[in-house]
Amino acid sequence: MRKAVLPVALIAVVLVSARAFAGGQPEPVPITLEVSAPAPANPGASAFKDGAETYAGLIGRVADVVFSETGAGKQLADIKAAIARTGGYAVFFVYFSDPAAAASIAATLEQAGVYWVSGGPKPPDLKAWDFPHWVAHIAYDGFAAGAFTVDRLLTTLPASGAGTILALSGRQDDPSSAERWQGLQKVLTDNPGVQVLQPEMAPQDRTKAYDAVREMLSTHHDVDGVWAESDELALGALRALKEAGLSGKVKVTGCGGDSEMLEAVTDRLAAATVIFDQRYQAELSLAMALAAKQGKLDVAALPHKDRMFEISGIDVDTGNAARELEASLGPQWYDLTTFFARWSVALD
Repeated sequence: MRKAVLPVALIAVVLVSARAFAGGQPEPVPITLEVSAPAPANPGASAFKDGAETYAGLIGRVADVVFSETGAGKQLADIKAAIARTGGYAVFFVYFSDPAAAASIAATLEQAGVYWVSGGPKPPDLKAWDFPHWVAHIAYDGFAAGAFTVDRLLTTLPASGAGTILALSGRQDDPSSAERWQGLQKVLTDNPGVQVLQPEMAPQDRTKAYDAVREMLSTHHDVDGVWAESDELALGALRALKEAGLSGKVKVTGCGGDSEMLEAVTDRLAAATVIFDQRYQAELSLAMALAAKQGKLDVAALPHKDRMFEISGIDVDTGNAARELEASLGPQWYDLTTFFARWSVALD
């Protein structure tokens, strides 16, 4: 439901309802929208921040986005500070930076009585429905993304159903990353004529991906394609291929929807990517948490499949890359009247 411009009448309804508390009464204290996420390389270009602030502006509220540096307990400390600053009159979207801290974060927000939605890696035995104020945990469907991208990569191989590819994997402690790898393996099982060179680990590091591909190309001259678990790894691979004179001849795929990768697909240097729209994830998460806070979403009545689930990304190949690139550079509006419009698969 991307790029769905809300009609004026609906915007008016959202603005009115956003300023109402449970039962239609005025809020005793304005509810702020809080986002806690890992520190990005460029905070000014953060999609989480852009989505939160856009949504807050639409409904006449304030969004506070706090990026936590890596380190033991840093994100938890920042969340505690935000609770103290707002007096608990807030809803949160938390993108876990460290799975080990997820349980402590959940307990802290529950004790404060704060409604929140999460994303990012978490321990598999930590369940949202065990915490009344934890509305949902939402991730992107990694298996579908991994399968789509390798499927598109195979269409670029010189021989139909046969060839040699290099695979770059990311963080295997991140469920979404692991799922993308599983999607790759499923498609390869159905295509036994495709050989995968020794998989390389380069967890979300463009330079390590570049080094891995460059080294592999020095000993293997028959690489027909490169599958990368993320756009960051794919962009490192593209640099190595360019230096080897293989730019455009050996195609690359990634996942994420980075603007540089969308440009590469548009220019036919890469074959595919999948957009994991963090702006949408932030807006959807804050909208769900706010609805719960206002008594408009009965969290306890939600089935488990709607408390922890994956949503579908946007598949991108050469057929729609230019359109998606243009869309990514402009303002985005989403239809948030249905929280489960992109529901793909339950996580439990």
